[in-house]
Amino acid sequence: MGGATHRSNGLNSRRSFIRLVGGGAVLAATGSLTGCSAELPEVALQPWRNPDRESDIRRFMLAHALLAPNPHNLQPWMADLREAGRIHLNCDGERLLPETDPFGRQILIGCGAFLELAVIAAAQRGVSAKVELFPNGAPADRELPKGSRVATLVLGEPGSAPADPLFAQIVRRHTRKSAYASDRVLPETLLRSWDETAIRFGLRSGVATGAAAMDPIRRITREAYEIEATTARTWLESARVMRIGPGAIAANPDGISLNSPMVRALHTVGLFDPMEVPVKGTSSLQRVMDRWVPFETASGVRWLASPDNTRGTQVASGRAYVRAHLLATAAGVDMHPLSQALQEFPEMRGPREALHQTLGLTTAGQTLQMLSRVGFATEARGPSPRRSLDALIRT
Repeated sequence: MGGATHRSNGLNSRRSFIRLVGGGAVLAATGSLTGCSAELPEVALQPWRNPDRESDIRRFMLAHALLAPNPHNLQPWMADLREAGRIHLNCDGERLLPETDPFGRQILIGCGAFLELAVIAAAQRGVSAKVELFPNGAPADRELPKGSRVATLVLGEPGSAPADPLFAQIVRRHTRKSAYASDRVLPETLLRSWDETAIRFGLRSGVATGAAAMDPIRRITREAYEIEATTARTWLESARVMRIGPGAIAANPDGISLNSPMVRALHTVGLFDPMEVPVKGTSSLQRVMDRWVPFETASGVRWLASPDNTRGTQVASGRAYVRAHLLATAAGVDMHPLSQALQEFPEMRGPREALHQTLGLTTAGQTLQMLSRVGFATEARGPSPRRSLDALIRT
């Protein structure tokens, strides 16, 4: 939208001053924010605290499933409990990403992760949960799955399933977006378990390690990040779900949470406007790209690919991904998806094709479903906000 070119000279001068002094003057001028914590409000984290307290088996399953990773943390899930012994999972048509995820592939991956956590939680109570995909028919390949019934979970009898050893990792699994130590080696046993998990769901996986393998991926993913940031409609799609400060996060515990004291200070005095689209060659884009720098640190880059791109395969990719992340958590390893270059909007075609070529995924139909940096985060960070259980249940 080019908003930066229409700002007044006074505002531009203030921005220049902020850059020179590193933001200290703004923090001094907003005393109410100095010393404030970056901790997220407790109400937004409550779903993580004790999902085991649910006595009803279906609520127990859903209380764990809603902790699943999902694009933009939109949590696009609606659970229909009106039929005894079943959970119908519907895709919330108001929680989609039509610009960056125009066909809903990533949304369905998030739904797959939700389903897998529900299955694991059911097994913890000794109950099997059969997944019946798209009982009313799958959405067309190039349409958003708005309102689709993604799956029905059919519960078995008590004692019909053994406990899953990954259950304990559900509440420990977090997507850490800080810098990773780049000099630590991933455990061989974890690499093997990742491969076995992918095969279990009809997929393939691999891990690129070392500069020769990782540098081309870094270049492509960096370019993709810049494309998403400088394309007005894709940037604004993210901007609309940014929650800045504890009040906004508590009111809407979803989307992209921004709670650092600096960001809140700049937003308060009008020096950070999320609706201002970054422009190439400007300091606004440079600040965005600076945030990408930590994302190039890792022990490796893990990819997950499929032989086709059907709706069922997309859901299976989500199930496989979240199991891989749980395995990583159990091994003390972190994972962080780098999804920009996999998006299907037209401007991203170049990076997407380059990434497939770089990873040797050139056979017709092969689709890179997930790309994640993997390694050891250098600082501990907590979970992302979640909506309450009751917010997604329909009875």
